[in-house]
Amino acid sequence: MPRLFARLTVALLVVAGIAMSALPAEAGSRELKATGLIGETTNGYLGVVDPSASADLRAEMEQINRGRRDHYIGVSEQTGRPLSEVEAVAGARLRESADAGEWIQNAAGEWVQKR
Repeated sequence: MPRLFARLTVALLVVAGIAMSALPAEAGSRELKATGLIGETTNGYLGVVDPSASADLRAEMEQINRGRRDHYIGVSEQTGRPLSEVEAVAGARLRESADAGEWIQNAAGEWVQKR
């Protein structure tokens, strides 16, 4: 039981670290996701849903992803948790907060529209 409590405490700290500070370029990601060509992946980054996404759109997406990665690295360093864990927690949070109609990846990595 103490081990489970310790894991839950660490998980809550990671979530709090991500939730307490806004992700960089969140507004820009909303605009990109509204195109229907970009969506939230399971690992906390934006991904291309539709291969017809323009080079400019992909460049904007990559810029946002660079900012997210920098943020996740900071949270990882502050909490002592692996970067992959921080990314997974952020991915879950971002997919959960996505608006209805936006594209998100499910656990199998398939693109689905959020209802």
